Amino acid sequence: MVNPEQFKKDIEQMLSQEYKVEFLGTNFDHIVNLLTDIKVQKIYNWLNEVIQHKFQPIVISSPKPYKEWTVNELLTFRYPFSIGTTEYRILFVKIKNSVYIEFHLGDHKYYDKVRKDLNLK
Repeated sequence: MVNPEQFKKDIEQMLSQEYKVEFLGTNFDHIVNLLTDIKVQKIYNWLNEVIQHKFQPIVISSPKPYKEWTVNELLTFRYPFSIGTTEYRILFVKIKNSVYIEFHLGDHKYYDKVRKDLNLK
C-alpha cells in the first residue's frame, strides 16, 4: 500500500519547483492506496521522462478560459494505467515555458470531466 502524502511529496520533489502543484481527482488518495510499488515506480519513471521532455504534450489552440489561464497556454501529458479491471488516467498539466500546476488522477468518468474542462478531444 502506497502512502498518498508520500506519493505527493515524491512528485513535488521530482519537479523541484517553488510553485505548488495541485493534486486533484475523485478518490485520489484511495486510488494511490491501490497502487503497487511497481505501478508507482512506472508513474515516477513516466514523470521523469515528462520532465526531461521525452514526451510530446497535448497542445490545444483553444482560447477557452481555464482557471487563471487559457487552454492554449497549457501543455497536458496523459498516462493511462489499470488496476484490476478499472482504467485510470493521470493528466499532468503545465503552463507553457513555466511550471507544472496540476496532477489529476482518476477513473475514466473523472478523466472525461477534466478532458472537457481542458478542451481536449
